[in-house]
Amino acid sequence: MAGAYEHSPDGDMVVSVEEQPSSKGTCVTVQADGRSMSAEYSELTGQLCLRQDGVMVQEWFPPHSWFAIASVAGASRWGTQPSADDLHALIRNELMARRG
Repeated sequence: MAGAYEHSPDGDMVVSVEEQPSSKGTCVTVQADGRSMSAEYSELTGQLCLRQDGVMVQEWFPPHSWFAIASVAGASRWGTQPSADDLHALIRNELMARRG
């Protein structure tokens, strides 16, 4: 997924998606409209943090972190270790909820 680009559904912005390597788990950052949102999942604790422009806006612990991911991940079969694509889906969902 590193360095992926996509157009938003309404076509008015380009979104840059980047997966950062982490020894603790998975982290994905999305850059859109001059702002960034990242989702970081710790495989050790199951903690899921959502940050907007570096500021934590949401934090979940199991089982709530698993529910948050499962609600947007569809049939990815991620278990309790989400992929970068699963975290990207979570960020996309959060960005759409905050736009509307």
